[in-house]
Amino acid sequence: MRKPRSGDRGVRSPLRETGARLEEVRVAARTDPASLRRRIGAQLRHARTEAGRTTNEAAEELGCSRGKISQMEAGMYRLQHRDVRDLLKFYGVAQAELNPLVEQAKRSAEPSWWAPYADVVEDWFAFFLGSEGEALREFNYEQLVVPGLLQTQDYAAALTSASRSVAAHDREKVAALRLERQQRLTDSDPLALHVVIEESVLRRPIGGRDVLLAQLRHLATMAALPHVDVQVMPTGVGAHSGMDGKFVLLEFEDFSPGVFLESHPVLGARYDVEDPKLAETYASIAKALRDEALDQRQSTELIESVIVDLV
Repeated sequence: MRKPRSGDRGVRSPLRETGARLEEVRVAARTDPASLRRRIGAQLRHARTEAGRTTNEAAEELGCSRGKISQMEAGMYRLQHRDVRDLLKFYGVAQAELNPLVEQAKRSAEPSWWAPYADVVEDWFAFFLGSEGEALREFNYEQLVVPGLLQTQDYAAALTSASRSVAAHDREKVAALRLERQQRLTDSDPLALHVVIEESVLRRPIGGRDVLLAQLRHLATMAALPHVDVQVMPTGVGAHSGMDGKFVLLEFEDFSPGVFLESHPVLGARYDVEDPKLAETYASIAKALRDEALDQRQSTELIESVIVDLV
């Protein structure tokens, strides 16, 4: 039976179509300036095209360069709330829809929650962190390790120690950031998390037997929470819908879903909330993975059986 979720109330379908109206930016406990700027920029571009205005006309209205307008729309420019207000008025946006974006433009100048870790956070990951803070739901498929939001401190430390992409002097901070992200699961209105992991993840002795044992016990404990679902993909399934690689799908209250990839169809990491077709594709993959994996009861039983084998 499906567990009730605190995050279910008011959540829209991941395949819903975005309306023509300007979307309101949702204020969340972990709203991030980089994320806000990109989202506000997307709304400015939408409002401009809906009004039939060019970037040259917008630049003339503000008395600035065309490049500044382009950078604002791309989320690459530190926003002035007066500029946002004046552009939206120029585009004919109603006051009721204009006010929330202007307020969010003010917030976009505030420090991010991950500021203490800024020296180990790349630009693409900064946007992901901010967006994860705003999300209502997250689906995470992992092939090799326990997802970051469910890792223990020792497991996270073992992973960063083994990573060749993390400098030795940054390992402690990277592991700490991973644990800081987990606060989204204990917020007053927590993130609804659904993960699918490969069976091999349960048996890979990252950090050694004791670390893995503690990690599996923690995984079973987290899976019992009403807003966390953990499913295991048995090795015996063979080829399945997730063979292209790990991914994270985020769902929001007032925005279309976004997908985070580290594999095909792009090289390197990508997080894009402005590609509905890509998000729809991965929403479909997520559904297939949920159907193909063991259900929650079977997954919990498998996790517990591996724990027994390790004791």
